[in-house]
Amino acid sequence: MLFVGGGLVTPRLAARTAARRWHKLPGNKGRRQDNRAQSGQVETLDTGLPERLVVESWGSGDRLVYLVHGWGGWRGQVAAFVQPLVEAGFRVIAADTAAHGDSEPGRYGSDHSSGGEMIEGIENVIHHFGQPHAVIAHSLGCANICRAILDGEVRAERLVLVAPNPDMEFQANKYGRSLGFRSSTIKRMIDYMELWAKWKMSDFDVATMAQTGRLPPALIIHDRADKETPYDTAEQMAAAWPTARLMTTSGLGHHRILISKPVIEAATRFVVTGEYAQAQ
Repeated sequence: MLFVGGGLVTPRLAARTAARRWHKLPGNKGRRQDNRAQSGQVETLDTGLPERLVVESWGSGDRLVYLVHGWGGWRGQVAAFVQPLVEAGFRVIAADTAAHGDSEPGRYGSDHSSGGEMIEGIENVIHHFGQPHAVIAHSLGCANICRAILDGEVRAERLVLVAPNPDMEFQANKYGRSLGFRSSTIKRMIDYMELWAKWKMSDFDVATMAQTGRLPPALIIHDRADKETPYDTAEQMAAAWPTARLMTTSGLGHHRILISKPVIEAATRFVVTGEYAQAQ
């Protein structure tokens, strides 16, 4: 009965409860897919955070490429990019952020997290292993790595953003309306979300970040059939980002795009050469 009347009965408690649910990690199978062709070197890293993170690496090159998973994902989900990158001479590193994959629970427990907590994990892993030549990120991982770059914690020459997340403030408002909340309750809910995450929703808007001119060249890859992130999200990012290129796929959705051969080939080529040409 908590949400009866759009939270009008107990708007403060409704907003707090909805904000807590927002931070609960999804558990669908697509996010737990293991796309590793082979296992790498696995280690448990003490980064100075309360939780220890599990990191896996492949290859021994001097230049580093990091793979960054999205909300509820893990390192194995983004690992189909490993083999061609190793063959190209890179060392590839992927980590599970707190409460994701095999890493320990973070400040929110075993089944909750936040974008801010994920950013902290990414930054600490990179500080430990070294700055990247390039980063390939998926979903919310795209905003997380862009934020880390703008905050001066990460430097990369190239980015590949696969199925990047939409404007999180827009998504939060949409979530609140789906619960029947009035605008005042939605605002209170977002205030709680930002208080817990210690970040503003607007901090995760990649299109806004791109307008600063401080992000490196990027290849944005998005599928028209993505049901989790609308395709126009990628179009908006590419329009705001002078040094970004947009690769469009069809019929792959939000998760299968990570194992598409043309996607892997295009991402690898961009990481190696900085070049991309949309197939005709």
